[in-house]
Amino acid sequence: MAIKVLIILFSALLFGNGIYFLKHISTPFLMFKPQKNPLLSKILKISGICLILVALLGFMAALTNSLIMIVITLILGCICCAIPELLIMQFINK
Repeated sequence: MAIKVLIILFSALLFGNGIYFLKHISTPFLMFKPQKNPLLSKILKISGICLILVALLGFMAALTNSLIMIVITLILGCICCAIPELLIMQFINK
């Protein structure tokens, strides 16, 4: 039961993060301006879609209570959260 609640919470956080990324494609994002940089805008769009898809997988995993799907969701969620951070780091000194 606790794992089910935690995977729902994790998926909700991923979904919220994905929506945040997609909403900030054309508005200022932290200290960056994606509307002036098409590469940053593309990174936000792709990572936002990826996070939403992984969140949907997590919700499905919670509904089916499949341990393998939960583990896959956790691994993909961690990867999909780390990659955009690493890609955005290249814009810090610009």
